[in-house]
Amino acid sequence: MKNYIIQEIKSIQDIPDYKFTGYYWQSDRDTPDVLNDGIFPKEKFQAGGNPFCVEALLYSKSEQVSIHIQHTGEYLVHAYNLLLVDQLEVVDKSYIPHKLDKVEKVLFKQVWEEEDLVVSTEESMPTLKPSALIFFGFQNQII
Repeated sequence: MKNYIIQEIKSIQDIPDYKFTGYYWQSDRDTPDVLNDGIFPKEKFQAGGNPFCVEALLYSKSEQVSIHIQHTGEYLVHAYNLLLVDQLEVVDKSYIPHKLDKVEKVLFKQVWEEEDLVVSTEESMPTLKPSALIFFGFQNQII
């Protein structure tokens, strides 16, 4: 299914100038920079430049868009339309953050999608499989 993935956002430069809640972690810092309704500073992270963005979790409540950035030798950028996610099997998850001192919990939506599980050459049965873990903000952020 995965129609909730926004195909137009595949690089840092494609990220719209929405107001995001979340964080981005620069390679030369010990702690991440937190955004609270702020624009992600994509101009800081030109291809091949230093410092680079190690990871970022960004959520625009007004646009219902979530973006996940990872740097694994190159940038991996995944963007999600949360309006379409809510039509699927979703479980809300919360986790204790790492080095986000003013945040009590980091919130995610775990998306489950149905797939056929082959049980024999003649039989299969539908089963739910986790397909995405999507950031959607903080719980009890102290500004």
